Amino acid sequence: MTDNTTIPADLISERPFKEGEAFWLIQDWIPIYALTVVLGMIASIITIYFFWKREGYKPDYLAALIFITIPISIVGARFGFILERLVVGDFSVLKNWYNIRQGGLSIQWGVIFPTIANLIYIYRKRSKIDWRKCFSFILPAVLVGQFIGRWGNFTNHEVYGFLDPEGKTVNWLGDFIRKNMFISDKIAPDGQLRVPLFFYESIVSLFGYIVLVWIFNLYSWLKPGSTGALYILYYGIVRSSMEYLRQESYLYYFLIAILMVILGFFLFIRFQFFTNYYLKFENKKIKIAFFERYTKEKKIYAKLPWIRWNRNVLNFEETNTKNLEG
Repeated sequence: MTDNTTIPADLISERPFKEGEAFWLIQDWIPIYALTVVLGMIASIITIYFFWKREGYKPDYLAALIFITIPISIVGARFGFILERLVVGDFSVLKNWYNIRQGGLSIQWGVIFPTIANLIYIYRKRSKIDWRKCFSFILPAVLVGQFIGRWGNFTNHEVYGFLDPEGKTVNWLGDFIRKNMFISDKIAPDGQLRVPLFFYESIVSLFGYIVLVWIFNLYSWLKPGSTGALYILYYGIVRSSMEYLRQESYLYYFLIAILMVILGFFLFIRFQFFTNYYLKFENKKIKIAFFERYTKEKKIYAKLPWIRWNRNVLNFEETNTKNLEG
């Protein structure tokens, strides 16, 4: 049992929120968590649409990507949560594996699954849309969904940090957030203040969204694909640095985050500095070839200057009919 001397005097008489206890928009039907998930998706889609329209791509392709992304992201996020519970030996989650109304979604896997599915679709349409540009439009836009979604975790009383008896990390956020960080779980059955990890992750997601989307992508300073790679790098850094602040931290989430950092770094180098190089077969040998993949064009959209990267078409019939890289 928790020693009451470690609970602030003004909270001793308060009922702590239970781990996973939800706020409801419509009691026992629609949790606020579900609303934040939907709002996060809408905000991400609106963001992507701005750049999609600016690039002049047909909305049909975006509609197809949305149709692919929404269900697969939910499946992936739920898969990640179930995997998390199985790793720690909690097999009871299998009984209600389909129940997401009270939380239980993993952001990392909720990004990994649809990213793979989207890349497969976009690559098949590469003659009509540039998959590198789509990679940069879509992935950083996810950050606004993560920003909103973390507040859904707040309304579900999940994604909180370790014990903070004196409330040093939460007192400054105001009485409402502070009282909702007074949580009861197996570590502190009588309740204890927690580090507001959801808040920290929401703020860094918002910061990344502003920088990657509304600075780098808005002015298109980086080559196509680069900001998509920076999202992977950035979010890997965020998760790896914050994983051990969690009440329940997992080594495998930390390892996934480190892999994201490594992958994001190498993809950024590839897209930004070696985009003009590709592999080809010549005399039954793989060789590195070069061609100018993009030319730059200064444009104005919504009264703002930006750089349009025009893709040069490589003539495979003349150069290489077995190109190994799009």
